[in-house]
Amino acid sequence: MSADDVRPLAIAGRVLIDRTVTDEGVVLLAGDKILAAGPRGGIEIPANARRVDVPDRIISPGFIDVHIHGSGGCYAEDDPVGMARHVASGGCTYFLPTLMTNELSAMVDSAAKIQAASGPVSDGATIGGVHLEGPFLNPRYGAQRPDFVVEATPDAVEVLLEASGGALAMVTIAPEQSGAIEAIRRFAAAGAVVSLGHSDATQADYAAARSAGATHVTHLFNAMVPRQLQESNSYDGTRRVGLEELALVDDDLTADILCDSACAHVNEALVKLALRCKGAANLALITDAMYAAGLEPGVHQMSDGQELVTSADEDVARLAGGWLCGSVMSMSSAVRNLATVASVPVDVALVMATEAPASTLGIFDRKGSLAAGKDADITVLDPEGNVQHTLVGGQLVFSTEPEAFR
Repeated sequence: MSADDVRPLAIAGRVLIDRTVTDEGVVLLAGDKILAAGPRGGIEIPANARRVDVPDRIISPGFIDVHIHGSGGCYAEDDPVGMARHVASGGCTYFLPTLMTNELSAMVDSAAKIQAASGPVSDGATIGGVHLEGPFLNPRYGAQRPDFVVEATPDAVEVLLEASGGALAMVTIAPEQSGAIEAIRRFAAAGAVVSLGHSDATQADYAAARSAGATHVTHLFNAMVPRQLQESNSYDGTRRVGLEELALVDDDLTADILCDSACAHVNEALVKLALRCKGAANLALITDAMYAAGLEPGVHQMSDGQELVTSADEDVARLAGGWLCGSVMSMSSAVRNLATVASVPVDVALVMATEAPASTLGIFDRKGSLAAGKDADITVLDPEGNVQHTLVGGQLVFSTEPEAFR
């Protein structure tokens, strides 16, 4: 440990404090914790502190991504540590490697690998645990392979719990599927956040899932019943209530949402509707990124064997037939999309990338905001919203100007 590692560090600039960007702010760190954060005039900076001044930069809590399948050529299934090092360049300091629906035995093996790698990563973001997106989904919705969807039997649930150990952080499940309600109850009892998604749940399904312990919804408006005319000519005008409407009016439920540069996943109006209904602190921003994030555009292969196509003119990923299949975004580009394409104020977008996911995961007592006693996970953005510095536990893990911290 160098002498600089034990000296306090003061970073001064435009600081996100209490959900608002304060122009004349400062964050004071010591080791891996935040000592203080607030307006510059109200923080006493020790005489021996190192000081980094970034007057036109935004100093934000580190971004948290609860839904990401890969990044930088690394799959969640076999290289979560590689993912951790790549996502830091996008300002992400804590994330859940997310397993897409695959053969059950393959998901078990991958969950065990993530469990073994969970925790701090040298020169990278912290791996927060496993997110299982399946295999207990409705095969009609989303880009998951329907032949890998299985019934939520007690045996299937237990083998996934055992493989994940205490690192199972989140499970996405369709409550209308056979065995799903008991599975929700078991996953929730094990301490995982149970999220509803890839589903055409009825109001009764939704109520049963909430009673069993579901508290979240995965990529709101995506992989849910599409807004299309009834095929039958006998449509009587009745409007069906689905998962998205039920989630929007449930004040005790959190959700996450995608915002790509063209609003292909979720129309700008729906993003604003979700914000009005849920509020920024209950609506987490996600990337749903694939391993092709950060790679040259082209044809790639997903971990489940499907072909994935990316192009230079968009930040989404698609199946060979053109169907949307997540993104190639970083968390910083997702924040930038919200602020520019969807016209969401930048401080609101930052709350959605920090406080909201931390609250969803039950870790807001130590992450997700800049406050005394919390982990020193920090992202510094330039005026265009690009990441300049990323600190995890007070350590610089990514920087475009590392000399600023020397």
